[in-house]
Formats: sequence, C-alpha cells, structure tokens
Amino acid sequence: MSEPSRRTVLGTAGALGLGAAVGGVPLPAHAADGPADSAAGPAFDTDSARSALNRLLPHHAEQFRLGLLPARGREDRFEVTGTTGRIEVSGTTPAVLLTGVHWYLKYVCGAHITWNGSQLDLPRRLPAPARTLTRSTSLPHRFALNDTNDGYTAPYADWAYWERMIDVLALHGCNEVLVIAGAEAVYRKVLTEFGYSDAEARAWLPAPSHQPWWLLQNLSGYGGPLSDRFIADRTALGRRIVRRLRDLGIAPVLPGYYGHVPDGFVERNGGDARVIPQGVWHGFKRPDWLDPRTSAFAKVAASFYRHQEALFGPADLFKMDLLHEGGTAGDVPVPAAARGVEAALRTARPNATWVILGWEANPLPALLDAVDKKRMLIVDGVSDRYAKEPDREKDWGGTPYAFGTIPNFGGRTTIGARTHLWNERFFAWRDKAGSALTGTAFMPEATDRDPAAFELFSELAWTKGPVDRAAWFSSYAGFRYGGRDADARSAWRTLNATAYQHTAVERSDPHDSLFAARPDLAAARAAEYAPRAL
Repeated sequence: MSEPSRRTVLGTAGALGLGAAVGGVPLPAHAADGPADSAAGPAFDTDSARSALNRLLPHHAEQFRLGLLPARGREDRFEVTGTTGRIEVSGTTPAVLLTGVHWYLKYVCGAHITWNGSQLDLPRRLPAPARTLTRSTSLPHRFALNDTNDGYTAPYADWAYWERMIDVLALHGCNEVLVIAGAEAVYRKVLTEFGYSDAEARAWLPAPSHQPWWLLQNLSGYGGPLSDRFIADRTALGRRIVRRLRDLGIAPVLPGYYGHVPDGFVERNGGDARVIPQGVWHGFKRPDWLDPRTSAFAKVAASFYRHQEALFGPADLFKMDLLHEGGTAGDVPVPAAARGVEAALRTARPNATWVILGWEANPLPALLDAVDKKRMLIVDGVSDRYAKEPDREKDWGGTPYAFGTIPNFGGRTTIGARTHLWNERFFAWRDKAGSALTGTAFMPEATDRDPAAFELFSELAWTKGPVDRAAWFSSYAGFRYGGRDADARSAWRTLNATAYQHTAVERSDPHDSLFAARPDLAAARAAEYAPRAL
C-alpha cells in the first residue's frame, strides 16, 4: 500500500423482556449440576462454567442449574428454561453454557456483561423465561482476537484481566482464541539450541508491546533484552490462559513456526541453511526468513513445536501469516515455501489446522494451491472492508474461511462499524450454494471498547437470518442500560443509522478522534491511515 499500514506500530431471541423482582422468598440451594440428556456421554463437566458464574454473578450464580447437551456432529447449541429462582441452562460445552446464560441475561433479564463494564441490575430472584430459549450454530469456528490486540490493549495485562476476558469471550460464543503470551519462552529455548547464547536470544525478543509485530515477522528486539523473571512471568500467564480456555472447551490458537531467525543463523549452523533478507518495515529491520525448503528449517520447526508443546500442551490451531505486509520470497517459490511450512507443522501435529489472516493480498493463491486446503482456515480481516463484494470461494479456491472484521485499528477507542454489511454479507455468504464459510472472526486491534459492535457480531453465528438492525439496537439500549428509556432507544437508532453503517471508502474502521490529532485548523483525522471521509 502507498499509505502506512493500519498495523503500523505508532509508538505505541426475541424482544427484550424485563423480569420483575419478587422478594421475601428464600433462594434455592444449588443442586448438583448434571447431564440434561443421559443418552449420550458428555465429554466435559460443568465445573469451569460454574466457576465463571461465581465470578460474574456472585449474588445469583446459585440460581442457575447447568446441564450438558449431547453433541450433534459439529453443531453447538444451548437451551434455557426453568422457573423463578431456578434457571436451567444446557449446552454442548462449558463455554456454550455461558453463552446461553448471557442470552438469558440479555433477552429475559435486560442485563449485559461485556469487556468494558457490565449492567447487572437484577432482581433478587431471577425471572423464568416465558418460553424455552434455544439457539444453535453449525459453524465450527468462532475465532476471537487479533495479534496486535496484545500490543495495543493488553501488553502487560495480568491474570485477573485475562480471566475476565476469557469469561467475556465465552459469554459471547467464542470457541477459538488467539494466545501469544509466552511465545518468547519458546523462541528462547529454540535459539539456544541453534548457536545463540542466552543473552543473544533474550536481546532478540521484543517487549510485549511490540511482540505482535515480531510474530508477524516485521521486527525484533525492540524494548529488549527481556529478563529471566519477565519471561518466566509471561510463560506462567500463557500457561494459565491456555489451561482456562481448554477447561471451558475453547481452543487456544498458538503461533506456528514459519521461518524468522536472528542475524547470523547461517554462520552459526551451516549445512543447507539459507536465509532471505526481508528488508525494512516502517523503520524496523525485519528478521531474516529461513528458507522453508531446507532441512535446517525442518529442524528449527521441530524444536519450536517440541518446546511449545512442553510449555503449553498440545494444540490443533496454529496461526502463521507467511510473507505478511511486504515480506519477500526472494528466489524461493511460494508454493515450495508453503509446502515446507506445512510439512513441518504436520510432522509435529498431524491433525493441525493452519490459521492465516486474510489481509491485503494474503493469502496468495500460489500458497493455497500448494497446501491441503481442508486443513487451512482463513480468518478474513476484510469481509466488510471493500465496497465491491468479494467472492471468497473464487478468491481462495474453496479454502474454509471465517467471515471476519477488524472494526478498529491502532488501538483506537471510537465507536462504529459496518454492521449493515455484516448483516447483508454474512448470511448471504453462509447460505449460498458451495459456500466455504465455516465461521466468524472478530479481530479488533483493540478490545475493551465498542461493546455494541462486539455484541451484534457475536450473535451472527447463532442467528438464522438477517436481523432488523433498528429493532436490535433498540433492544441493545434496553439491556445495556437496564430499562425501557425512549431517549436511549432513540439515540441508538440514530447511531445505527450513522456510526454503525458508515460508508468510509475501502475502510472497515470508523473515524478517529480529532482530539488525538496534532494541532491543525484543517485536521480531518488523527492517523494518516484513518478514514478520510465518512
């Protein structure tokens, strides 16, 4: 692109029904959770979901009875029924149980939980649903988070932050979450096996604020060297994150190995090792790229996956964005490089899925044509970006993909999204003949903002067809603020018609704040790459 990249480092169901409170009646003791249907043998218990409810709803958790629903193929589903003070929620995984609880809170109790605050003005005894709430999705992939979120929003987040984040993602139906915390420990171990001293390895590792771009092969070392204690703390955090995700039935998506190495790799290792210099990315020297066709690459990749599994356990989803944002293949044929990366992954994890971002020209057709498409997943970052509607089956040769959005760039906190395109395109793409759409991907470059966009997008996978957006935003005003306020509903109808259906040319992100711009009487935006007009 001629303009700076949006990933540039900058230094930086139904209608709402409100339940009435009923006082003076003792709360029921929590009965032991158990299967809703004993015909099938569930593969999980409800303990992790129960623990989440105790954290999120400490005064009401005991009023929920959690049960298990048998799996039907790859379908996830939940059911909510019950009586006053005894709400029965059944689901196919612990995370789906929490999704059902949140659906009940929104559409029966008029309450809401999200990453930047909750509205939990609940009666002492929870109201019974007027009828059974049932939702299902046949989409196996409901992916969340962006590499760069860890740089812009949460580079130094602690376990308390991540614990709540995971709870919130489960409440919103996510079942795949990108995790990069602790990747520095893997690379440290690998590099010391291939001729680098511990000090050299630690100097190559950047601080967490810049690790997303390091894992994207854009830079290295910025903010380093990292201390022993810091790496140990990050590793412990990553281990806790993946353990909690697995407890809830959510799959961690871990970084895969696709070739970046520090300077001097060939001199230290010899043999058939060869590297392709990657030049400069926005002022940063990019790490060299180790040729994936070589046995040297295979050895480094084997070491990487071995140490990663020892630290974080086995995984089945690995994110690798080969030749990202200006990366050059040099004299290495892209198909051969892709086959080398895939072979190393399959050797370590035979049933793994390679996750790759749909962004700019990536993934290249030559890459997709060289690999097993059935075991690829493209998380499309630009499903809503371009005015001309793409044909993803044609673009990507039938490779499975997730309908996705990057609703903000660069850590910005303004509100707004192209929800009209979500509503039009998602269902049309999902339901057309020969569709390769197998999921959704919510990939903001900053979380902890714009809960309305997150809420609507997260409901797509659980919804049969296009929603009445005006009615949806009216109901959002109800459960976000906890009541039927005509002015709030009117305000959100206006936002629906403006900020949430913005038509900025070739952009998926909303305006940025003029208060963040350098002083200029003619300033129309703060960031060079922000929308020029709405």
